[in-house]
Amino acid sequence: MNNQLKSSLLFLTTAFLLIFSACKKEPTTTPAADQATIAKAKEAMVNQQLILSSFNLAKWGADSANGLVEGKLEERSDTCGSVTVVPPDPFVFPKTVTIDFGAGCTDEDGKFKTGKVVMTVESIWQTNASITVTYDNYAENGVKAEGQFIFTNLSTADAAILSIDAQNIKFTDPNNYTFSFSGNQTYTQTAGHPTWWDWHDDVYEVTGSIYSTLTNGETVNWSIQSPLVKANACYYISKGKGTLDINGLPVYVDYGNGNCDNQGTYTINGQVYPFVM
Repeated sequence: MNNQLKSSLLFLTTAFLLIFSACKKEPTTTPAADQATIAKAKEAMVNQQLILSSFNLAKWGADSANGLVEGKLEERSDTCGSVTVVPPDPFVFPKTVTIDFGAGCTDEDGKFKTGKVVMTVESIWQTNASITVTYDNYAENGVKAEGQFIFTNLSTADAAILSIDAQNIKFTDPNNYTFSFSGNQTYTQTAGHPTWWDWHDDVYEVTGSIYSTLTNGETVNWSIQSPLVKANACYYISKGKGTLDINGLPVYVDYGNGNCDNQGTYTINGQVYPFVM
């Protein structure tokens, strides 16, 4: 091989390596602005999780009020708290149902809960009857909850429908950061209605909006575009989409394709970021 050919091959090899290196993508990093937006989105989405938790507690309260057998509560194993119902007479409403988590226990949904949840339960099977949920020094994973939820029965003959009104809800985390919200959502049962005695096969679709104020005073509006799917057999929202409006910046939230997992995504300016519920 002559020197001219060697030089040509060396030139071509060097040029190829330079072009290849130029085409390689640099490792992607999350821009600082998106990091700040993701932090706000995570803070805002705590409200949806608390509504889900409160919905489960309200159903538990309703089941407890209706589940008295010879003056005693039916045994349940789907939570770590203890339940009391006053008055114990199964035919007298409203009832006060208290779920006491005491100094703390890890519940079936994986959250460490302390304090009490107190519910006033009307004859909830009747149209427009309600359950009012309030908190007595209650916290989930160290985040204290205040305010009240009102659940109203809007059911039809074919499906259970509950309207949920969040009134002056406030969170305070261990660092004393605060977060407040109000809003209204509707839970419509889409499966399990014929087997009313078995809550495990119940599935609900969630619609509505929440209006929040973050720790720094910024406002966030959460609107559901595609109904959120919540099955009693799954601790997480498995499907559904919505938009967080964070001071005018849209953040698109996708809860997935229906699998029971704790994964979802945010989309900010076309860039997709995963999150864990």
